[in-house]
Amino acid sequence: MGAFTEIGAMNKCEGHDVLRELDAVFLDPASERYHYAKQNNTFGRVENVEDNYRALISAYVEAGVDVCATWGAYLRKLGRSAQGRQDIYNIAQTRYHGLRQNVPIQTSVHSVSDAPHGGGHVKKHDGSGAHDPSMIDSPFPLP
Repeated sequence: MGAFTEIGAMNKCEGHDVLRELDAVFLDPASERYHYAKQNNTFGRVENVEDNYRALISAYVEAGVDVCATWGAYLRKLGRSAQGRQDIYNIAQTRYHGLRQNVPIQTSVHSVSDAPHGGGHVKKHDGSGAHDPSMIDSPFPLP
């Protein structure tokens, strides 16, 4: 997924690190971090409105996810794109429902130039269980 790097910062926020953080929290319903996220699930509060990326970032923080500054900037850019409000809403709803149903939530990215496979929009799948996990596939990098 390329790298998110905060120039001049001591800590880097690499794209693969973001995916690992999301998987560490949302992929295993038996883990302590998933349980914490489930108990602190505010993703349902994210509405399909302008600048809803802010509510998504807050929901991640409430769920115990470490959101670095450059990942926050990515979510802001995604949220302000042509279909951004809907994309942010889709991410939040998939996380909300997955946590409520105790379903693993896989996170991946695809190339923005990969138009047949989603292009510049978030793809999602709301799963029904361990053998049918939820999936969030976000575009990266954004133009």
